Amino acid sequence: MKLVRAWRLSVCIFTALFLAGCKPAPKPQSQIKSIVPQVWGARGSQSSQFFEPRAMAIAPDDFAYVVDSTGRIQKFTRDGKFILFWRPPTIENGRPEGLAILKDGNIAVTDTHYSRVLVYSPDGKLLRKFGSYGKKPGQLLLVTGICVDSDGNIYTADYGGDFDRVSKWSAAGVLLAAWPGHGEAPRQFRRPCGLAISKKGDLLVADIGNHRVQILDRKTGKFKGTIGTRGRAAGQLTYPYGVAVAPNGNIYTVEYGTHRVQKWSSDGKFLKSFGQAGRAPGQFANPWGLAVDKDENVYVCDTQNHRIQKFRVP
Repeated sequence: MKLVRAWRLSVCIFTALFLAGCKPAPKPQSQIKSIVPQVWGARGSQSSQFFEPRAMAIAPDDFAYVVDSTGRIQKFTRDGKFILFWRPPTIENGRPEGLAILKDGNIAVTDTHYSRVLVYSPDGKLLRKFGSYGKKPGQLLLVTGICVDSDGNIYTADYGGDFDRVSKWSAAGVLLAAWPGHGEAPRQFRRPCGLAISKKGDLLVADIGNHRVQILDRKTGKFKGTIGTRGRAAGQLTYPYGVAVAPNGNIYTVEYGTHRVQKWSSDGKFLKSFGQAGRAPGQFANPWGLAVDKDENVYVCDTQNHRIQKFRVP
């Protein structure tokens, strides 16, 4: 029942954020005005189609994985050719919201409304799972973001009501550390979501409700700084759902509330942005997640446009 109430609360939050986020964002001075993307898919439930894509990850072998709100995990080539898809064991309570590529090449999926992480082979075979419902160490509430560090350790973000947390796990799913905190202070969160590891090895946490990305020491959880402040101007953030890091260290954020992607240096300095509210190529409708490949192509889950857009950012 607690999970159902939390899910209903999350639906209310999403509705409010969507209504608030429908206002077109003012164009920042450093916005890229002309960038032509490759567009994947359209609305639907068939292969190569999407319904509200939520998260994406690019594997070292160049295959791309996308999860959408139908519960499907679809596998593509890096150029958008469909390979296969699968679903979690059950989706009645809700659909997954995050995924990451593990060091061994398997795919970890946050089974959000079932408070667990599912680990699949690249061909969709369920290999193992970890996590259970609760607030105790080793448990999870609504688990959203996930990422993996260079040592193979796994990081998850979960939330529920007035409880927010980031946890660190071994590659086998054994809890190593948990850093709970609800609020606005350093290393407190209001619905943490997208996670990534910076070039320096720090953990980046997309802190949605606080409109910032927090930088934490990945070994101790110690607060080390933030990227962005609340707002719609260049270098500010409005409901950042996703964060990703390029091989050269550049950081990318995607904003549900401002319909744009921003590019930052490895030390968090704003560089440029692109995107605005709309349906045309290069425009977004409440984008949720993003990924960056080894050549710094940026892939955006254009959620309410039911598509993936792939950009080469100048």
